[in-house]
This record gives sequence, C-alpha cells and structure tokens, in this order.
Amino acid sequence: MSRKSLRRLNIAKLISCVSKQKEDDSETGDKGEFDTALPTTHKYLGKLDNVGGYTLYDDGEIIQAMLAIHTNTLVFPGFTLPLVIREYETDHIMDDIKNGYMFALICTDETSTKLSDYGVIMEVFETSVKRGSINLKAKGRQRCQIVAGTEIPFRSRLRKLTVKVLPEPYIHSPINSTQLQTLKSRRTVFSKDYKSLMKNYRFRRYHLSQFPFASWVYDWNELSFYVNALTEGLKKYYSKEHLPEDPNILSYWFVQNYQLTHNERLQILKCASVLDRLKLELKLMKMARILSCGKCRIGIAFQRDIFAMSKDGIQSNYCNPGGNVYETVTVMEATNFTLVGESSKQFSWFPGYAWTIMQCAACRSHLGWQFTSKNHHPQRFFGLAHSCLDIKIVPKASLIE
Repeated sequence: MSRKSLRRLNIAKLISCVSKQKEDDSETGDKGEFDTALPTTHKYLGKLDNVGGYTLYDDGEIIQAMLAIHTNTLVFPGFTLPLVIREYETDHIMDDIKNGYMFALICTDETSTKLSDYGVIMEVFETSVKRGSINLKAKGRQRCQIVAGTEIPFRSRLRKLTVKVLPEPYIHSPINSTQLQTLKSRRTVFSKDYKSLMKNYRFRRYHLSQFPFASWVYDWNELSFYVNALTEGLKKYYSKEHLPEDPNILSYWFVQNYQLTHNERLQILKCASVLDRLKLELKLMKMARILSCGKCRIGIAFQRDIFAMSKDGIQSNYCNPGGNVYETVTVMEATNFTLVGESSKQFSWFPGYAWTIMQCAACRSHLGWQFTSKNHHPQRFFGLAHSCLDIKIVPKASLIE
C-alpha cells in the first residue's frame, strides 16, 4: 500500500472515530453521566413529523364521537404518551388518526372489567405513518368524563365515545374576601407562595382570631400549605429543585412519579379540583410502599430504590414495537428476579443501554427489564413495568432498612 493510500486510510479512521465520539458524547454528559433528556425524545420510534399546536376545550364542553384509545396505563395532563398503532387495528377510523390530532385516553375501572368513566384528552404533537403502523407522541391536555349512555364494552383498544371536558376551577383562599382592601397590599394574610405567606404569618394569626375555628383549619385549606407539605415529603426521594412549584402541575407530577395503585390513580383523576387532589395525595404519600410481583406478591424493590433516569421523572411511559405501552419505573436495585434471553440495544428506551427481560424468580411472570451499559453511569439499573407490579402499602415500622 502506498503512503498516500495509507494516509487516506488513517484519515478515514480518524474521521470515523471522531464521528463515533460525537455520537457517544450526544448520549452522555460529563464523566459518562447519562443524559436524562434523551428518554423524553422517544427516539426509538424513529423520525416523526411535527403536527398541530396547542388545543384546549372549554370547561364542560361535550365532544361527540371522539376517538378514544384504551391502554393499560393512564397519562395525566402535562405528560407524554408514546404509541404505536398497527393499521390492521384501525379499520374505518384510520383517517381519524391521520387527520385528527386529539383523542381521549381511557383505561379500565377499579374492577378491571369495564372502562372507567374518566379519562384524559390527549393531543398528538409528533407522528409518522410507515410500514403498516402509525407511530406517535401525544401530550395530556385536560381531564374528561365519558357521557352516560355512550359507553361501549371494550373489545379493541380503539373506539368512538362522547366525552365531557372536566373543569379545573380556580381555588381561592378561604379568607380571600375577609381582609380590608387597604391592608391587602401591605400585610396580606394569604398568598399563593408559602414563603410569602409565612413572612406575614403573624398578621394572619391576628386576622384569624376573629373567626370561630382554630387557625390551622384555615391554613390547611390554603393551596400553598399543601404544596409545601407535599414538597417536603417528596424531598426524601427527589431533588427539591426538580419538583414543580405550581399547585396544578405538582398534583399531576405526583401521580406520574409516585408509586400508586391503579385504584388510587383513578381516585385522584376523579377529584373535582387541585385542592382535593393535593389533600388526597398528601394522605397517600404518608403510606409506606413496597414494589412486589403482581402475580405472586413477592417483594422486588423498595421505595428507597427508586431514582430518575428521565427528566420526566422516575416513572415514564414507553412503547414497544408491538404497540404495547409500559409505564416504567426505574430502580437502582431489585431482588427476586431472573434474566431471560440475550441483551439487546434494539428499540432501547434509554439510548446507549442494552436491555434484558426480567422475570420473577418465584412465578416466572414478566417484571420488566435490566438495562446495562459499559459507557454510561449508572452501568446498570432496572426498569419495572408498573402493570406487572403490585404496590403493597405497609406500616413503616415493618420496612427493613
């Protein structure tokens, strides 16, 4: 080989190495840390086209014959659902999926024998049609309720339903109209922000002395008190800087990230206001939980093992090539499982990681996946499928630390 050819070969190798390094750098942060923004892009779905904008229906609006999709998970407003729909599933409603960018996401009720009366309106923001399937990403927008008399027994996961958009009423302070206008600007006794409220708490106590109930009764009907109490409790598992400050966003963030049973989620979905949601969530947060196998109930992970591998939080929705949606909670440690088959990077939800199927060591039922990488940190973690788990509520004293 001539020197010229050898030089060209070396240059080609150098370019290849640089390109590979750039590709690796795009999947890692400093010191090999995994970029938690990558899972939110759902790159495994391939290149998708941007569609639509931001749509909100009026409170109480009735939407006739809306496309409804039934899945084994429920996505609350503000969060993303990745979905693969096969063309053979759609039949006569193919045009609704291609041209209509809004649909209602529904799931089973507490008995798992029929559809729940409540769901979430989703808006498609990216989609593509290729090779006999429709790949899409949709964002939760508003809660909705199926109008009585229009329910259809679920056979396939796509159908037409009439739904009513549920309102999000504005929550005022319980003493909003009790202070003189001249004092509101100087010594306000209520505030949306907890820190500001506590700054003037002495004046609030003076003000509340004119009412028949103890001051704490009024305190615990302020949104800012619940936001603070929920945030302080969640600090055990999550960094405070990642927790939303807006009451409405926090109430939905909690559902998507805290380990709740299906029935508990439906209870929260039915709450009429953000104040009702926060009250219920604070109560649920005080119950210690263990993640166990959904079939034989053997313990798999503790609440303390949970950590975030995505900017969306510790629990996110991902879709496999067959169109099945898995709400996946990431944990650093797991027990009582076995691995099945070879590891693979194909269709990986976490770019750069290879996945291996996890089964329960006791009953052999599916639990989720082990993810491993030689180049990223952490080098190993587990993605547990929420639909394959049973969330045990146990006394805190019985937890083995």
